[in-house]
Amino acid sequence: MVSKKAIFKLSLFLVVLFIFSCSTTVAVGESPRSEGRPPGLIIASEKAVENGKKHLRKGKCDKAIHEFNKALAKNPNNFEALYWLGVAEGMCGYYSTSYDKLMLALRYSPNKGWEARVNATIGLVLLLSDRDEEAQIYFGRARMIDPRNELVIKYSEWEPEIKGKGKGKKKKFRKEEGFEVVLRWLD
Repeated sequence: MVSKKAIFKLSLFLVVLFIFSCSTTVAVGESPRSEGRPPGLIIASEKAVENGKKHLRKGKCDKAIHEFNKALAKNPNNFEALYWLGVAEGMCGYYSTSYDKLMLALRYSPNKGWEARVNATIGLVLLLSDRDEEAQIYFGRARMIDPRNELVIKYSEWEPEIKGKGKGKKKKFRKEEGFEVVLRWLD
């Protein structure tokens, strides 16, 4: 006959085996942004972002838009793809869609540094859309987060038109000046 001790040991072994078989596997070092996406798609998305950045550096905003859209199709959680898509659309002069993408990017900014950059870029797009008062709000938000933000400093050097006779002329804020600063953030 089987002793009570042997039955107890066997029962204990089966309970432990059952507990371990029901537990889930935890991957160490996996990034939170890759949840639910196959690793190949994450890598492909990041590669498309890098390709898009290369096109932006060359001033080819339409090709950059294509790459950033490709990156978002592979990984909709790719914040950088969303932000740089908004920048590329702004560089091409698609201010309305650029504004929409940047507002979405603002919601998902991973940290305060990015939040300041996104706010400043929204200010730039609004400024280029002749929405100066709204632009001031976003430049102000960026300044509160990061007073050394290059785009905020560039904007503060720009003076709006002074109305009236002989009071001065509007110093033109060129699109290229603002996006030159933004493109420095590519690296």
